Amino acid sequence: MKRAWRVPILLLLPILLVGAIYVQNNSASTSGPSVRLNEMVPTASPEGALSSTWYCAAGSATGVTTGDGAGFAEATVTISNASAADSTGALSVFTEKGDATKKAVKVGAHGQTTVRVSDIVKAPWASALVEMSGGAITVTHELRGAAGRSISACASAPSAQWYFPSGTTRAGTRNLMALFNPFPGEATVDFAFDTEEGARTPQQLQGMVVPGGRLVVVDVGALVTLRERVATTVTVRIGRVIAEQIQTSDGRTNTEQGLTAVLGATAVAPIWTFPVATAASTTAREIVSVINTGESDTEVQVEVQLDDPTTNGSVEPFVVQVASHRSAQIDLGSDPRIPKTVGRWLIVRSTNGAPIVAERSIGATRAAAVGGYAFTMGVPILATHWLGTIATTTEISSTLVSVANPSATETATVTISTHSKGSKLALATAKAVRIAPGQRLVLSLASATTGKADASLEVESDQPVVVGQWIASATPLEIMTISDFPVLGSESLPVNVFSPDQAVAASGGSPSDDTIPDVTTTTVAASTTTVAGASTTTVAGATTTTIR
Repeated sequence: MKRAWRVPILLLLPILLVGAIYVQNNSASTSGPSVRLNEMVPTASPEGALSSTWYCAAGSATGVTTGDGAGFAEATVTISNASAADSTGALSVFTEKGDATKKAVKVGAHGQTTVRVSDIVKAPWASALVEMSGGAITVTHELRGAAGRSISACASAPSAQWYFPSGTTRAGTRNLMALFNPFPGEATVDFAFDTEEGARTPQQLQGMVVPGGRLVVVDVGALVTLRERVATTVTVRIGRVIAEQIQTSDGRTNTEQGLTAVLGATAVAPIWTFPVATAASTTAREIVSVINTGESDTEVQVEVQLDDPTTNGSVEPFVVQVASHRSAQIDLGSDPRIPKTVGRWLIVRSTNGAPIVAERSIGATRAAAVGGYAFTMGVPILATHWLGTIATTTEISSTLVSVANPSATETATVTISTHSKGSKLALATAKAVRIAPGQRLVLSLASATTGKADASLEVESDQPVVVGQWIASATPLEIMTISDFPVLGSESLPVNVFSPDQAVAASGGSPSDDTIPDVTTTTVAASTTTVAGASTTTVAGATTTTIR
């Protein structure tokens, strides 16, 4: 009997050994841990979900906005509810000392609630945890300080990995990293930096402890001093955290001036999209920063997708070589090949499929038509359902939503709605609008949200798209860009993405491929005005033509 079962096991051992070697080699070739789609970007739970949880890491809570004692970046949290049911819950505030204070919160159906963090607790720095009943809940926060103003996304989940390709510690800037540990147990983290002079791993930031239920703020500029370019990677050895960067610049020597906050990327991918690039007619400087997390060097291509290529032509892609575990930048603002009066969006890809992270910074001096500073992480996924918060205060001079279709072959049919004052309203100018492959729809939300101080946004599409917003404020003069939130279950990875050859073909050039599929182009009748230097497009209707 023993011989009868011993032989199959002996035969199985070589198979198991080969399998183990394959798994080891396959793991070694992967530069980062695998993550689920809903963990790649902040994601909203669908309507009907039992609960929603959000984390806002960075912000001050002094209650003082000017003069002595003013907070560096006073935080206000905005909770939007796109569902047909009221949502109740709590906003808990955590500080560097470990104090935790909770406030009950209610957000009505199709409504919005805004809470100043300093109304709950007073502290130099504070993080917010938002726990609400139901789904279709999204959370953003506004930071405001002497340097400027920022509106950015909060996180829907903690992570063990955070990437920040953009950053600087040059003279006149501050580069701060806020780490929020919402769990009872402590977390241990490592920092790694890449600059124009090489990699840095300061000893004091290796194995750094973030106590449970606390916020820790790291002054990057105190350790990586006077560097024009600083890319940051935060790796958590034990536990999980939320990591958010605050970057300021005071405008000296004719550099950018403003304040910006950005949530880090939690995953790597070969393709990243930016549905909103520098608005047409602005003089702001636009830079794409990339981290290559792979084990080999890679070529990264930044593709500028011009609106209406049949009229405006196409742009030859920007190419940069990025060494393994290093970072690089591409300055789009200094290149004359991009027409300054044409709207555009971006696709960033590694040409060999290597794992990268892409971030975009926009900056302008106060002397320019638009001042301010904005960092935005690229979006590595697509979705058919998106939610977002609309900035509609009296200080906002321009707010645009951009819906980009990265598909190489499929036309997307999109409807945009607003949620305000207890009801959902589909916008007449953005109902069942067709967006051709490689093109986008840009809509001014100023007229659509007149008199609605609590509006949120919903985008529904029959094909995967990517959605973002461009916001300009007059007081202070500031640029803000934000990616909206895909709804859980509607996400997908980008495949068959629109290529530079197709852009050339659509513009009437000579494509390198022998055959190019018919391209359906959506032409939007629009009136254009210039507000604080940003070209604001108001959609009046849409027609469809076919290019063969």
